Amino acid sequence: MRLFEPLEELEKKEELFRQQVNALPDEQKKAFYQIQSQKLKDPDTYAALNWFFLGGFHHCYLGKYALFLIELTILIVSVTGFFLGHSSAIYLLILLVAYELPQLFFSQKIARQYNYQMSCEIFNQVRRS
Repeated sequence: MRLFEPLEELEKKEELFRQQVNALPDEQKKAFYQIQSQKLKDPDTYAALNWFFLGGFHHCYLGKYALFLIELTILIVSVTGFFLGHSSAIYLLILLVAYELPQLFFSQKIARQYNYQMSCEIFNQVRRS
């Protein structure tokens, strides 16, 4: 997933992909849309989770549980360390914020890229069957 991919490039890829899906036979197209409707994630929900919850809960929405656990652990350790008087814990918190900030501002694009990748996987799976 490329965070700084131009939005126009993503839109072109999505449009080409829609054309490929429309070229499928009706039965495969129906199967594709049935599976896709279950697996796609709403970009607005992902953005809201990213904006309103600390600790990486938005990663759970996309099924990235390991990344969620890592971020939550770093957050808990850094906040606990800071309140226990370890001034160096603030640097860990700053690193976490620096990592999360671009994800916060590009959350819509991240969810759209996830949906594109998921749709491509579904497309390949349906085409093989």
